[in-house]
Amino acid sequence: MNEIDILAIFAHPDDVELCIGGTLLKMKSLGYRTGVLDVTRGEMGTRGTPEIRAEEAESAAKILKLDVRENLELPDGRVFLTDENRVKLVRVLRRVQPKVILTHQSDDPHPDHNTIVQLVREAARLSSMQ
Repeated sequence: MNEIDILAIFAHPDDVELCIGGTLLKMKSLGYRTGVLDVTRGEMGTRGTPEIRAEEAESAAKILKLDVRENLELPDGRVFLTDENRVKLVRVLRRVQPKVILTHQSDDPHPDHNTIVQLVREAARLSSMQ
């Protein structure tokens, strides 16, 4: 992943498409470099296998004209605020240096989503302290 303008960090493959796909496509049309970091492979989901979800994510990345799409590969349903997870996310943020980060809303009822809000907030702050 190279430097990008807007990085969307969401829990599962398909969360981005459902929540802000249109926004990313619009930003791309305005000339911004866009990327997605899926935090898990979605292996606990009931809508397809991780392999199918990966294929769908790849297809969606083409439709959304993303510059990059990666997966942090944390375990689905078990995303926690740990030093290890913070470090993994900080490394990505330092590498891509996004100007804007988009993620889940606070107080989301899904445990992974809600944890990722806090993880993104902490990692974004830590990534700036070089």
